[in-house]
Amino acid sequence: MNEMGKGGMNGRHGMKGGCKGHGKGMHRGHAMENEEYAYVREVELGFDETVKRVKEELKKEGFGVLSEIKVDELFKEKLDLDMEPYVILGACNPKFSSELMGIDINSGTFLPCNLVVYVKDGKTYVSLLLPTKAMSITGNDELLEVAAKVEEILKGVVDRV
Repeated sequence: MNEMGKGGMNGRHGMKGGCKGHGKGMHRGHAMENEEYAYVREVELGFDETVKRVKEELKKEGFGVLSEIKVDELFKEKLDLDMEPYVILGACNPKFSSELMGIDINSGTFLPCNLVVYVKDGKTYVSLLLPTKAMSITGNDELLEVAAKVEEILKGVVDRV
């Protein structure tokens, strides 16, 4: 796996240097779970409206956005690479975060939860790193229980956008 993750950069899909896919079998308006690590949904809204809606839905569930990384702008500035809009939102819910860290102080390395909004081939997607998949490497059932609660809430956020 390269530093960009499994998808990597492969010279395709609207980016010099390219970005590889987002999960197979996507259908407009339907959420799909990538068998490996992500929950992805194609949405009808444009990019800016989708980012706004994700933030609104997160807030309704008690999550704040701690970080917002505009990857397309960063790549353009630092690497002179062009790509379609792409933002990583780092979301955190203090109640769940404190619960996780109370179980294992090192679980903070999994925080915040990342949601991604991006455009690919003119279509807008929302993607969630599945907390249970990430947390599964700990082998700690208590952490996985909390991660499952968070995952259920965040999948709901993605589904409502």
